[in-house]
Amino acid sequence: MENRKLLIVGIDPGATTGYAVLGIEGNLIHLYSSKQLDLNLLISETISHGKVILVGTDKAKVPNLVESFATKLGARVVIPQEDIKVDEKRRMISSFNFGDEHQGDALASALFAYKETKALLDKIDFFAEENKKHGIKDRIKEIVITRRISIKNAASILEEKDEESRIMEKVIVEKKPSENDFLRLYNKLKKYETEIKLIKSHNNNLRKRIINLEKQSKFEEPKISNKPQIDFKENRIRFLENKVKSKEKEAEHLKLLIKKLDKIVSDINNYYILKKLDTLGINEFNFKNNVLNIKANDILLVDNPNIASANVVGLLKNRVFVIVCKKPVGKKTKTELPFLFISAKSLKIEEYPYFGFVEKRHFEIEKGKVNWISKIIDDYKREKEELI
Repeated sequence: MENRKLLIVGIDPGATTGYAVLGIEGNLIHLYSSKQLDLNLLISETISHGKVILVGTDKAKVPNLVESFATKLGARVVIPQEDIKVDEKRRMISSFNFGDEHQGDALASALFAYKETKALLDKIDFFAEENKKHGIKDRIKEIVITRRISIKNAASILEEKDEESRIMEKVIVEKKPSENDFLRLYNKLKKYETEIKLIKSHNNNLRKRIINLEKQSKFEEPKISNKPQIDFKENRIRFLENKVKSKEKEAEHLKLLIKKLDKIVSDINNYYILKKLDTLGINEFNFKNNVLNIKANDILLVDNPNIASANVVGLLKNRVFVIVCKKPVGKKTKTELPFLFISAKSLKIEEYPYFGFVEKRHFEIEKGKVNWISKIIDDYKREKEELI
């Protein structure tokens, strides 16, 4: 994408239209006014200086020409709460030279837009300085201002090059989404919705367990042998106290799990969801898959992949490519099974009964260390040999 100079344009429409062009740093680039300035000519003249991202006006109600100009260029309009007073405009432009009052009003409008946005621009400059993102600083400004998204999200869209990020850059920056792009994002969205639904269902089950534990702690009583009455009461009190403490401790543990899960769900786009199996055996698969619903492109977390059923491998080979394993994978397993194995020891995984969560950036680093292309080629050769 070309890196054109970012501009702020102030417009004073009327029988004579004036416009002022500022750089994004607030420096004056061009001033002009004419009775022959229509929308097309105004656009043509201003974009010759760079890319317009901010449009200023001195009117609280946006004039039609200003609105049409900003809409055509995808720029953001900055308007005052009330019409800017003449004295205030004169104060704003007192240090500039201009040809007529139309140029002066246009210049005041541009300066107002710059002043209103300066805090945000300074914040982006600071972010770029702190995070060494000078090369994309202006593009961050463009996206944050025109698309009204956060600074971090803008930087992420511009820098991350996974499939979703490339599509988002095309949509947000270039405005060129294709049908295939839309379908890929739609499929990803549906996959995430299904997984989030499963996680929420698991959370609800945990909450129900907490409620049941709290009820049990109130009503459960010990079985006490026939001892003197005083011993019976003391033992009963002691038992119930220990039981309550045990249930409270378990309830706190479950609440902590729910809190962690809620935090992960709120940031789910930065995590891969791992679906857990103890082994690749048929009984384990049939038992767990009712909950997991393993589908294409899922990633599995398997405790011991060396225990494997041919039927399960056949079911999974067209759905799963990557398996994260806890126990070392045997040479025979690694050679014969059509999966790419990554050791769980090298990853920080948040584990729950049916799911694990791993940050995408850590996972991709470890995946990059594995010769997965060689694995694909070897599996292909082996399948060809089996067919022969």
